[in-house]
Amino acid sequence: MRRLFATAALLLAVLGLAGRDFARAQDWPSKPVKIVVAFAAGGTADIFARLLAPELSAVFKQQFYVENRPGASGLPGSAHVAQSEPDGHTLLVCGSGPQITGPAMNANAGYDPLNDFTHLAMIAGDTYVLVASRQSGVTALADLKAASRDKLSTGSPGAGSLGHLLIEHIRRTTGLELAHVPYRSVGEAIHDVLGAHIGLVMSPLISAGEQIRAGMVTPLGVTSIERNPAFPEIPTFAEQGLPIRGSGWFWLCGPKNMPENIVARLAGETRRIVASAAIKSRFEREALISPDMDAATLRAFVADEIALWVPLVRELGLSVQ
Repeated sequence: MRRLFATAALLLAVLGLAGRDFARAQDWPSKPVKIVVAFAAGGTADIFARLLAPELSAVFKQQFYVENRPGASGLPGSAHVAQSEPDGHTLLVCGSGPQITGPAMNANAGYDPLNDFTHLAMIAGDTYVLVASRQSGVTALADLKAASRDKLSTGSPGAGSLGHLLIEHIRRTTGLELAHVPYRSVGEAIHDVLGAHIGLVMSPLISAGEQIRAGMVTPLGVTSIERNPAFPEIPTFAEQGLPIRGSGWFWLCGPKNMPENIVARLAGETRRIVASAAIKSRFEREALISPDMDAATLRAFVADEIALWVPLVRELGLSVQ
C-alpha cells in the first residue's frame, strides 16, 4: 500500500511538472525573445537575424531582439544558446561554420552540433562558384584537367572554410592537381584572381557576382544542386559530370528539448516570413537560395551536412584550439 501511495505521488508530481511546462508553452512568449548571433554585427548571420526579428515581433506581439556574441568562429555564442533554458526565449542563427565544421575542428566546442539544438527553420544558403582568371586560359571545367598539370593555384576564404573543403572535395573526387591557397578573406582571393596571381578561387556567388557580371572572371560551375536563379547561365558541377555540392547555410534554432507547440509556431512563422514575396525577391537578387523545410526535414538536412563534411575535416587534420 505504501508503495502504491509513493507511486501515485510520483505520478502526480510528474503530471504537475508537465502541466506547468504546458502552461508556460501556452503563454509563450511571456517576455522578449533573444536571437543570438555568434558573430559581429554586419555579417550574414546578423543580417538574417535583423531581418527576422521585426517580423517575428509583429507576429507574436512580443519583442524579438538581436544579441551579438562574437568570437572564436561562433563557438562560444553557440554554446551559450545550447546551454540556455529551452523555453523559447533564447534562439540562435545557426550556420555551417559553428554547427557543422567548427565543432569538428575544435574538440572543446562545448556542444553537440546536432543534438544540443532544436533545429527550427531554414533561412538561406550561399551558393559557391569556382571562377577562373581570364588570363588562365580556363573557360570550362573540362579545361581543368590540362591546366592542373601545372598545379593550378586555387584560393579560398581560409583553411577550414567551406571554400577550402569544396576545393579538397574536388581534388579527391577528380584527382585534379589544385594547389590550395588560403586567404584571410574571399575579397583578397578575388583580388588576386583578377590580377592573375592565382588561377582560380572558390567563392560565395554573392561575393564574386559583380566580377562575373562584368566579365572580369570566368565562372566554371556552381556547387548548388540546381542552377542559381540570379545566374541561370552558370551550370552546376553535377551537370558537368562532377558530383560536387555544397553551400553555406543559415537557419534558426534554439536549445534542445523546446516544447513542441513553440517549435511548431516558430518554425511555421519563420518559414512563412522567408517565403514572403519581398524576402524571396531580395534573396534571389543576392543569389541566396532558401529551400523550404519543416523542423524534422531541417534536422535531417543538418545531419546529412555533418556526415558530408566532418569526415573530410578529420581526414585533412584540420583543428583549431
